[in-house]
Amino acid sequence: MKRSAGAHGMVMGVGLLMAACGPASESEIEAELDGPGLEATVIKPGSQDPNGTPKLAWHTWKLEVARWLRHPLLQNGAINPAIVVTGVFSDAGGEEVFNHTFRCAVASGTVVTYGNKPYQGRGMVSGASVWTEKGLSDDVIDNVLECVIAFVNDKKDGVHILLTGSNVNDDGGDHEGFIHGEAVWCASVGAGNVVVEVYPTRSFVRGCGIDAKAALAQRYCYQKNTCGLVYKDVLEFNAECQAVGAPGSGQYNCNGKACTMTWLEDLAPDWCDPLPPGFPQ
Repeated sequence: MKRSAGAHGMVMGVGLLMAACGPASESEIEAELDGPGLEATVIKPGSQDPNGTPKLAWHTWKLEVARWLRHPLLQNGAINPAIVVTGVFSDAGGEEVFNHTFRCAVASGTVVTYGNKPYQGRGMVSGASVWTEKGLSDDVIDNVLECVIAFVNDKKDGVHILLTGSNVNDDGGDHEGFIHGEAVWCASVGAGNVVVEVYPTRSFVRGCGIDAKAALAQRYCYQKNTCGLVYKDVLEFNAECQAVGAPGSGQYNCNGKACTMTWLEDLAPDWCDPLPPGFPQ
């Protein structure tokens, strides 16, 4: 899909409205552009996909996913028997996890069939497409895990999420609707768990309407003290993370490592809803 120039039109529209109502002060303009959840409406290169990978399934299979990624996906054109033997394809949630892992890592247009179901790659993570032939390096594995993590949510109502980052490929789509930065996610494998450090954006913290830490836990965790989510301070004020690339491109390195940022179309998605009674925090 060809990119639209409409993203720039949104900022122009704010200026024209102010002009019609009389001169605006600098503070008024800053307030308009710094409203909760409103990010700079520049064209952001990245990849988008809908959410819906089940939380319990992800946490059940995540270490297996990390092991799969260290070895070739295919043998003689078929899915590696070492993956099949884990039983992932006979588990509905596990199959969803495999599907999104395939979409994140395998080159766009590549299709592999198992059990009469085709899996189609979207090539979302740079450097990951060689997985069909060989195992991936640790840094690329972490980026693939971040890609799958971005879509973990029990809600399956078709919420689209945009990924950006210096190791996220651009799908060439029109991303102008993704103006709400959610968080930067940095994954690593160690000590028998996938550890995820999450840096919420200032706009997400302000715009969610409730405790952002609890909202992100609701989105990603399913049981107390097991999900491996480490909540960090606000992205824009955290010395661990530095913006890289073009301004507003959503590319961040945290602790010297390229991580993955998520963007939303809706300022207050369903995982911002108040936590249910008894939810592990």
